[in-house]
Order: sequence, then structure tokens, then C-alpha cells
Amino acid sequence: MQRNKNPRARFTAGILFTVLGALGFSAKAIFAKLSYRYGIDGFATLTLRMFFALPFYAGLFVYFYRKQDAPTRTEFNRDLGLIALVGLFGYYLASWFDFVGLEYVSAGFERLLLFIYPTLVLFISLVWLKIRPGKKEIIALAITYVGIGVAFRSEAQSSGPRAHIGALYIVGAAITYAVYLVATEKLSEKYSPLVFTSFAILVSAVVILLHAWVTGEKLLGYPAPVYWYALFMAIFCTVVPSLFVAQGIQYIGSNRASILSMIGPIMTIYMAYAFLGEEITWIQSIGTLCVIAGVTLLSVRKTKNASE
Repeated sequence: MQRNKNPRARFTAGILFTVLGALGFSAKAIFAKLSYRYGIDGFATLTLRMFFALPFYAGLFVYFYRKQDAPTRTEFNRDLGLIALVGLFGYYLASWFDFVGLEYVSAGFERLLLFIYPTLVLFISLVWLKIRPGKKEIIALAITYVGIGVAFRSEAQSSGPRAHIGALYIVGAAITYAVYLVATEKLSEKYSPLVFTSFAILVSAVVILLHAWVTGEKLLGYPAPVYWYALFMAIFCTVVPSLFVAQGIQYIGSNRASILSMIGPIMTIYMAYAFLGEEITWIQSIGTLCVIAGVTLLSVRKTKNASE
């Protein structure tokens, strides 16, 4: 009833939730970088983050799973293995590549390069569905990758050969996350996004912990700030943003939410400048604007197509 009475308030709340969610996700790279200063590596940082996040997602999954009706729960149980497999692409492989890549490149460049995943979703969809891209899609892709090239030049000047290694890892993260998004497009339509996402992350967290145990990853003996950063990332850069974005999508739709989330790279660049002392160059700024313009053009095109 309140949704019909206050559509403007609902829309405003959706924007606020989405922006706060983007801010939380963007801050993850900052806290990871702060942790690396204490000698911990990327996978160990990811493991601690997931260790702290796991109880929250277990609780969320149980709560929202029980709220589904019996037929939906039965169907969800049939898809359990497939959802788990798909989730491993989005939250195990993508997270692993992302955190390792952050060891080599700046936080701002990491967020910018990771942000190419919408273009990769388009590539995968075009190959999978054998659809020819339109002129606007080609222009959007060209602008995006010119921006990436410009930004990479700036990163290579500051990070040297390490930038190439980091870029490969981050691109790997973007590819695996794009595969996750394409594969879940149909699966997630049948279930609550909170049930789907919480289960996918829960499974990935368990696999990450098992990976750390099998490989003997060092998780103890670090200075106290490492564990505080990991706890902060788990709550404010993982659990809370995922809930905010899910709520934002419910209020304003996935297309508007995806466009709003494009402020993420800008947020990361300026947070990296404020908290990590990373330099903001004019070359990096031009590259960032090109990437955001290209992805925005793609997203606006998707929004128009969805409404036609």
C-alpha cells in the first residue's frame, strides 16, 4: 500500500540504497590495500573477509529461504548444484583473481578495469546467442576500451611491469564475473535475489576456506589491524552493500541500479587518493571518463531495449 502512496519516496530510497551499496563495494579495494601494508597476501585477505562474512550469509540464506513458498523451495533444491557452480564463478574465482590483482595495481585502476564486465557480458551474450552487435554497441565498446588503454598507460608508468601481471588477474576477475552474470540471468528470475546471492556467496565462502586450509594459507599471527580491516570488509564492503543493492534493484529496477553503480570507479579513485595517497593523473581521468561513458552508453541502450 505504501509503495503506491509514495512512489517518489520509494524511488529516492532506491537511489540512496544503490549509491550506498556502490560506495561499500568500492571501499573494498581500499581496505584490501591497507591490509597489504602489513605483509598479508591477496588470497589470505580474501579468506579472512569470507570467514567473517560467512555467518551473516548463512543467516540470511536460512531466513529468506524459509520465506519462499513450498513449490519455489522445491525448485530451488533441484537447481542447488547448478546455482553453487555458477556462484563459484562470481564469488570464488572472480574474488580470488581480484584480490591477487590488487597486489600489483592501484585501487583506482583495479576498480576501473573490473568495471569492463558489462562489455564482457555483451561479448558472451553475442557469442552465445549469435546476435550481431548494433552500431551503438560497437561505439560503446570502442570508447570503453580506448579508455582502458589510456588508463593502463598511466598505470604502467607508475607501477611498471607489475601492472601487466595485475591487469591479467583483474581481467580474469571481470571475465569470471561476467560468466556468472550471464549464467544467472535466467536462474535468478525464479528466486528471490537475496536467496540466490546469499547461497552463491555462502558456497563460495566455504570453498575459499577449504582452499586456504588445503594450501596451508597463513591466517594467524598478523597485526590486529589486518583482522579489523577484514571484519570491516566483510560487513560494510560485502554483506551490507549486497543487501543495499538488492533493495535498490527492488525499488528502481536493475537497469537504473546498474547505471547508478557506475559511480563506483570514481568513488574508488578518490578514496584511494584520500586514504592511500594514490595520485590522480589527467591521463587516468580521461581514461576513467571514457570507460564510464562507454559502459553508460551500453547500459542506456540495454534499458531502452528492455522497455521496447
